[in-house]
Amino acid sequence: MTGDAAQGDRGVVVPAGPRKYYSLNIDFKVAGLSPMPDWVNQNEQMKGYHPDWREPFCGLQFAEPPRIKFDRKDRRGALPDADTSGLSATWMVSDRLKGLFERIDPEAFVFQRAEVDYSNFPEPGAGYWFCYFTQELDCVDEEHSVIRYFDNVPGIKAYDALLDVKMRPEVVGSAHAFRLKYDKSRSIVDDVIVAAMKAEKIRGFEFKPIQRG
Repeated sequence: MTGDAAQGDRGVVVPAGPRKYYSLNIDFKVAGLSPMPDWVNQNEQMKGYHPDWREPFCGLQFAEPPRIKFDRKDRRGALPDADTSGLSATWMVSDRLKGLFERIDPEAFVFQRAEVDYSNFPEPGAGYWFCYFTQELDCVDEEHSVIRYFDNVPGIKAYDALLDVKMRPEVVGSAHAFRLKYDKSRSIVDDVIVAAMKAEKIRGFEFKPIQRG
């Protein structure tokens, strides 16, 4: 170990200093070159579906695994480890990214296996999973943060933009990945997960800091 990092639980490298937090966003530089995923049985699975943020995958019940086929017609780049899924607040992640998430914060996620059709590839590729962040925390120190709120729904508090966020460490505790109570669609990770994803060259995410400096 170097002088600016430490070895934490589960062999995770913990950066020195105050924890930093990031919003996970799709990396369009990668997505623009990678074959596009098509959720073949999406319409069938979402018949009668009504979103419920209190439940994993926003309440969608999978009667069968989602079936994915990658469109290689105009895009021949490598498949990413992370992509959008077509379901709110849900990512599609590769086997190795699933393993990374489970190793670092096993209580933070729920996964649904997808069936991937690789018939238009020279050979089968990675397995993929739908991934939903199950931990939801009310951990933002709003008094010391700079946040833009949605103001078009009277009586309802919701974050529009996280400009400079300070967390309440006593609420975050040992969590490394979570959603926010007042910003349920955004996936938040800390510098531990970001460092691990960079070390393993995970492709598909970009990490947007939610604090200045």
